Amino acid sequence: MSKQRSWLKSFVGHRLEMYLSPAWAEARVGPLRAMLERLEIEHLRHGGYNNGELFVSYGQFVDHGISRKSIKRTQQLAVDLGFLEVTYTEGDGVIRPPNAYRLTYVPAKGKTTPTDEWKAITKEKARQLVEAFRAADKAAAKATKKTIREAA
Repeated sequence: MSKQRSWLKSFVGHRLEMYLSPAWAEARVGPLRAMLERLEIEHLRHGGYNNGELFVSYGQFVDHGISRKSIKRTQQLAVDLGFLEVTYTEGDGVIRPPNAYRLTYVPAKGKTTPTDEWKAITKEKARQLVEAFRAADKAAAKATKKTIREAA
């Protein structure tokens, strides 16, 4: 029998404080939870040591159930709610380079404590951010339907 790899036993602990926070309570948005989950999977695949250097492609987010058209808006919502930091890398102009991600509720590479930006989000601010996200998502879906009708 083969020895099980240690990273298969890794986990991401979610604190009750985060679950009860206004940022998490208001963020009942499917794409957001799916995005954070996919980034946690990437974090765990690296043994829980590379937070801040997590690379997930748009295709990987799509494979995890997030619409390609909502990825950018979902990233921004995650950042605005304080759950995520996105590091945009510079490219050579030919191919868009990948983004690096850091989950704020998990210690970053080389650190012992998380930064927890989500703690600064009030219930009202979280509600405004989620409402704006849903409105933009609805507008994008409506525009897509209109384009499809016009093409037919």
